[in-house]
This record gives sequence, structure tokens and C-alpha cells, in this order.
Amino acid sequence: MAKTIKVVRKKDPKKKNQSDPLAKQKLIWKIGHVFTLVFGLVFSITYFYHALIFFKYRSWKWLFLKVNKNYSFIQSKKWYMKLLGWGPQIMYRLSLIGVFMSESVTMQQNWVGLNPTWSDLLSSENFHAVLIACLWFFGGGKSFYKLLPFMILSYLHLTKMKYELNADKEEKIPVTPRDKKFLHLLAYSELLVILALALDTILFKTGTAGFMLVIYVGIYWLRLNFSPYAQVTVLELLVKFEKYVPKQHRGKWDIIKNFVYLKMKEHEKRTKEVARYA
Repeated sequence: MAKTIKVVRKKDPKKKNQSDPLAKQKLIWKIGHVFTLVFGLVFSITYFYHALIFFKYRSWKWLFLKVNKNYSFIQSKKWYMKLLGWGPQIMYRLSLIGVFMSESVTMQQNWVGLNPTWSDLLSSENFHAVLIACLWFFGGGKSFYKLLPFMILSYLHLTKMKYELNADKEEKIPVTPRDKKFLHLLAYSELLVILALALDTILFKTGTAGFMLVIYVGIYWLRLNFSPYAQVTVLELLVKFEKYVPKQHRGKWDIIKNFVYLKMKEHEKRTKEVARYA
């Protein structure tokens, strides 16, 4: 009787663990940032076009401050034309939904297996972004300047997508000089939001502008305490405008500068401690 030879096929180690357990979360994260950037850019085009034809829906007799609420860009009463007229509002909401998708995945990965306290959440930059997105989503009015910080952030994440999706937690993502410029632009755009909301409040553009300004300033105070790029940008502005401050108020100005500088040092100390025990 001939002997039978049992062929044993070894498993290819490259094929082992090919299925990524985080594939769905990475896909949601990616789609979220694409939503924020793409729909934000399309909405921005409609926003600036609407701003260029301001003379059609604003009265020159009131120095263009009074808005004709009966004006409609699309004059047709057909249902599909009305649906097209809701396009900017839909794109604005979809851009914010993208923020919820990407930031929720990031927060879930940061706090997986942990039970974060309210103190931990309030010190998280991702949680700040979710709070601001909720404010814009449920608050009145829609504007380009509200979406600009989110679009810049999504652009940075998508350009670093290969590093962020495949890097280990201990591995540092490289930051280029271009990235630093975009981070500065991001910080300045967040300050621009405060200025724009203040103007909306003064001009009574919307009935909720004042409330949104107060809430946004409260959230930005958290960012000033825990966000390093916001701290650096504010400190740079304080140094630049220091020469215009009267001598009798120079002491108060120095107190503000020292506060921001101490917050920067506290953040550096926390970062070193986390790296030491990681």
C-alpha cells in the first residue's frame, strides 16, 4: 500500500490579520473630513456669490443695512427649484455633520477603555470642536467664517491622512512649515469668528447672534486654556499690539500676556509628563 503524503500549507504571515478592526472607524473619519471640506467649499462659493449681489436684496436708502426678506434668488415656484434654493442650507449642515463624524471617531479612539470626566472632556480640543459645531448647527444664521476653521482643520488631516491612519500612538506625525502656517491661519480664523459675531450682534443681523457670541467666547476661553496653537497666536497678537497700549494700561496688558504664557508652559509640562508615563 502506497504511503500518502500529507501536505501542510503554511499560512502566509502577510495575509494574517489583514482585516483591520478599525476599518469602519477610519472610513467614517475620512468621510467626515471630506464632507466638511467639500461641502464647506461649495457652500463658500454660494456664500460669496450671494454677498456680491447684496445690492439686489439690500436697500441703498438704508446704506445697505436693511435686508429685503421677500427677495429670493430663485424666482420660480416649482418644487425642484425651491429644493435647489435650499441647497446652501443643506451643504452648510452636511459640512457640520462631517465635523460630528470625524471628531466623534477621534474622541472615541482617544478615550477607548477609559471613563473620561467632565474635566477631561472640557480640556479636549476635539470636544471643543464638537461644541462649536453644535452651536453652529442649532444656532441661527449660516456663514463662511463659521466653517472656515473646520475646513482648514479637515484639509490638514486629509493631507496627513496616511500618517494619522497608519501611525502608532507613540509615533509622532511630522509637522512641516506649511502645516504651521495653516495652524496659525486656523487660530486667526477662530478669532475672526468672534469679530464677525460681534458685528452681527451690533447690526442685529440675527436674533441669536448675541447669545451665540457669549457661548462662543466661553468655548474659546477653554481653547485659550488648552489649545497650544491658540495660545501662541494670541500671545503673538498681544506682543504686536503692545506698542499701541497706553502706559497707564500697560500693567494690565502684561498680566494678560503672562497668563497666556503660563498656560503655554503648563501645556508643555503636561505633554512631557504624558510622554514620560506613556
